[in-house]
Amino acid sequence: MKRKRIIYIDVIRVVAMMLVVLAHSCATRLGTRDDSLNWNISNAIVVITEIAVPLFFMISGATILNSRKTKDLSYLFSHRLIRVIVPFILWSIISAYGARKIDGVFTYHDFFHSILLMYHQPVLIAYWFIYPLVSLYLFSPLLKAMVENMDTRLMDYLLVLWMIISIFLPALVAGLPKNLSMYFDGYTVGKVVFSNSLGYFILGYRLTQTKHQKSNPLWLLIIALVLLEINVLIGFFSLKPAWKLLSVISVINVPVIAASVFLLLKSFEGRYHNWFIRLVEIIAPLTYGVYLVHGLSIGVVQKMVGVNHYLETFFFATLASLIIIFVLSKIPVVKKLLL
Repeated sequence: MKRKRIIYIDVIRVVAMMLVVLAHSCATRLGTRDDSLNWNISNAIVVITEIAVPLFFMISGATILNSRKTKDLSYLFSHRLIRVIVPFILWSIISAYGARKIDGVFTYHDFFHSILLMYHQPVLIAYWFIYPLVSLYLFSPLLKAMVENMDTRLMDYLLVLWMIISIFLPALVAGLPKNLSMYFDGYTVGKVVFSNSLGYFILGYRLTQTKHQKSNPLWLLIIALVLLEINVLIGFFSLKPAWKLLSVISVINVPVIAASVFLLLKSFEGRYHNWFIRLVEIIAPLTYGVYLVHGLSIGVVQKMVGVNHYLETFFFATLASLIIIFVLSKIPVVKKLLL
């Protein structure tokens, strides 16, 4: 019997995917600062989309660390890793070729060079996410064994350490003048295995362990919206060197916003309308493919509408990516290799 999907996880997956496409649709425009209204709007949008990647790591942790198969090494290497790595490699080759053709700067030397560097350097900047994700997959059997033997108090302690070591201190170092930041820069060996991605991975699992705690959707929405508004304001103030230290607040806010959004969407589990569930169940399995192809879609659309029209780029790139992946998903051999 086909396993029933967890709807709120799928909803988060779709939301995160759309935010990623939106962020990358604005990225080129954001790179050319002119303080116009157009640029300021793109800056605000990119700040709002900062929760996208954390949400992806969180749903990965929520699903993988709750799975009974996670400690099975044969399943990890024969199924879970293959499903991520094979499409990633094939789309990287396609993207290395396609992106250069779109830009009109294609040479075979540059193409093969980027492929050979793929081991440690993504062919598209957007593909950076796969590298820590694969590391977390490799580490997941150990993480599963760890969290199974931890109570929530110990897990919260681990997350507090993560917030201090991987979120707060690096943000403080980046925000302070160099003559002061040197006193807060942690010695690399002292960080051990802490990383942003690992923390979000465990945070996602931790938030699934609140089964008997009722979340107030209104308060979660208010928290997310207020902190997002604060981050947008900081996103403008921190452009001036004198206000750069404010970015410490916005960096700390991101995991709180991501957790609030996660719990908000989780609180509606069992209350989503049937039509919405059917739509999400169609789109959610396509999200990894959309992630892998959206960079090319954005490049093609931007060639037609220009970098200033990032909302149009977002709409048409998302639509094109969904259609491409949906069609490919109907071809068994292609689906197995590319999705």
